[in-house]
Amino acid sequence: MRITQGVLINNMLRNYNKNMAKMDKLNTQLATGTRINTPSDDPAGLVTSLRLRTKLHQNEQYKKNVSDALSWMEIADSALNNYNSVLQRVRELTVEAANGTNEPSSLKAIADELKQLKDEIGDIANTTLDDRYIFGGTRTMDKVYDKASGQWLGNANPINYEIGENITLQVNLTGEVFDVDFSTDSPELAGSIFATLDKLIADVENGLYEEIGGADLAKLDEHINNLLSYRSEVGAKMNRLEMVNSRLEDTEVNYTKLLSDNEDVNMAKVIVELTNQENIYRASLAAGARIIQPSLVDFLR
Repeated sequence: MRITQGVLINNMLRNYNKNMAKMDKLNTQLATGTRINTPSDDPAGLVTSLRLRTKLHQNEQYKKNVSDALSWMEIADSALNNYNSVLQRVRELTVEAANGTNEPSSLKAIADELKQLKDEIGDIANTTLDDRYIFGGTRTMDKVYDKASGQWLGNANPINYEIGENITLQVNLTGEVFDVDFSTDSPELAGSIFATLDKLIADVENGLYEEIGGADLAKLDEHINNLLSYRSEVGAKMNRLEMVNSRLEDTEVNYTKLLSDNEDVNMAKVIVELTNQENIYRASLAAGARIIQPSLVDFLR
């Protein structure tokens, strides 16, 4: 095979381009800190990186869901705590009213306070979180309990948050906390705390001591026991959400480490390789200067 000057020059230029391409790749890795900057750098590694990034995005969304769910639980726990305080005060007044020695003026004062406490329970039922009514089921944008009409306007539908892959948790409480009956097409308040207080107030105003100390007090204790069961449920869910949040944080750390191991560069190694490549490029330039010898044309100028 005949080697001409043109062949030498073409080979030299091709080698220059190869060396420049290697230097460019190393420069890019050094500037970005990652070894995968184009799909051709590592197709299999790119697939792994995309999968890990997808997992990280999912994990981040789960963390947001858990945070929002904790907000629901915390505001619900606060509302139930206030509700419990009101019921305890109602019970104290009920026991006081059952004493047959009360004068009519004392019974009236007790009845007046019971009316205020009933209104307070109505306000608790309308507790909101970011303008969302937490006891209204899926009807979160409208007031749940209408004091004027004495109607329950919410529903018993659950609101479920996805807190992990194929893991959901109900974050809302409904009117069942206040013993609203949802077994029919429309909410029934006959057995609710509101109906119990209406009867209790009427019995106090009429001085029905046996009824107050008997059926009314027993019904009130049922409401308190129902409330305690829901407080226990909320506490259990809060503990679980905190554990899930801790697990998600650990998962994020693990995925981030795997992603770093897959695509981050070893800076010291890249710097050494880049230095070596620069030396190779300078050597190729020196070799090229020897290949391009003066020709007859140079002497004729």
